[in-house]
Amino acid sequence: MDLDIRNDAQRRRFTTNVEGGEAFIAYRKGNNNIYELVATEVPVASRGQNIGDALVREALKTAKLEMAQVIATCPFVKRWFVKHPDEQSILAKPMEEACQQQHPHM
Repeated sequence: MDLDIRNDAQRRRFTTNVEGGEAFIAYRKGNNNIYELVATEVPVASRGQNIGDALVREALKTAKLEMAQVIATCPFVKRWFVKHPDEQSILAKPMEEACQQQHPHM
């Protein structure tokens, strides 16, 4: 599937049109040159087609071009980084630290 993913900076999301509507990954970006990936949404009709994966990869591509780092607060994005440890070097916080901050009793 060839997706036309765009960075809609005004709405702070990477977005693409798919069957069932809009798929997106929402982010916050401050003056510290860090993308915080906060939510991923794919319409039910388009789930299971690796659209979320493509959205994360596009966000990382943009962050790398801008020499930015990433914080993964979205549960989907966190799971994605666990499955792709080779991409974790872009993270502003190591995955273990990020998980402990959300679940301090781990």
